[in-house]
Amino acid sequence: MNCPKGNNKGSEVDKLRAIKYFLKVAETGSFSRAAKSFGVPVSSVSRRIQDLETELGAVLFQRSTRHVKLTELGALYRDQVSPAVTAMNDANEVIKHHADTPSGILRITALPGFGRFRLLPALRKLKTLYPGIILDVELTDKVVSLAENQVDIAFRATASPPERSVARKISNNTFILVASPQYLQKHGIPRTAADLQNHQTLLYRGPNSLLYWQVKSEKGWAELRNPVAYISNDGEALVEEARAGSGIGLIPDWGVADDLASGALEQLELEDAVVSVSRNQNAGLYLVYHRPKYSIQKIRLAVDFLLDELTDREKA
Repeated sequence: MNCPKGNNKGSEVDKLRAIKYFLKVAETGSFSRAAKSFGVPVSSVSRRIQDLETELGAVLFQRSTRHVKLTELGALYRDQVSPAVTAMNDANEVIKHHADTPSGILRITALPGFGRFRLLPALRKLKTLYPGIILDVELTDKVVSLAENQVDIAFRATASPPERSVARKISNNTFILVASPQYLQKHGIPRTAADLQNHQTLLYRGPNSLLYWQVKSEKGWAELRNPVAYISNDGEALVEEARAGSGIGLIPDWGVADDLASGALEQLELEDAVVSVSRNQNAGLYLVYHRPKYSIQKIRLAVDFLLDELTDREKA
């Protein structure tokens, strides 16, 4: 006997809700965090997912008192349904906000230094233009997934932008040697790579290790291991130490433009070598987004504005 259409429709809605609950638990690794994000009891999330597992005839999560982990089949199911749910959510948002003033949460991730020096000032302008947009900004060195719908727009420094996303280059992300006039007056100006080895340096700590300077001369590449005065994973802190005369910094040009203009810092150029944070000379700074999301008004307006505001047209 066939079920009434209303029941079928309700069943499909319940299944879609269960899939959304499933994806949120897979993302957060927690039934309670998933329930909190949807504003429902934990029991509702648990019951819907159990119903989904019963329908599929498969266990999607390994549950314990401490951990919730996807099973192999659960991971496979997540990879299959996640793009479809993301596409559906994007389509709903396109229709919902088609004729409206841009509004809603806009999730952006960027490198901490670039975020503080360049992105945040640009976002203040964006907010003035479109006050209905709620900015959710994460400044981190970690690569946050666009594919899993965790962010809408990402700014990444890379030589290999993701192929499945749209990557628009905004800068060559050129690093330059800088020091304060006081430091140079006290310690002298390095003219060669050999001179540089006698100077104190300010090093950046990446997500996995220290970024030792790479020196390219006519002999090829070599790693510089000279005295270190200060280490930080915060680019702004390195700039402050350079201003204070602690040592020589290797800083992105966009991070010290104002200091160079004011004379607080001076740029150094070696006669026989070039210093870089990487031996890959094709790296750049990119604005990255998923092509389907460009149809969403708030994302399209933000992408266009940020590209216009942040692209270094002379160097990108």
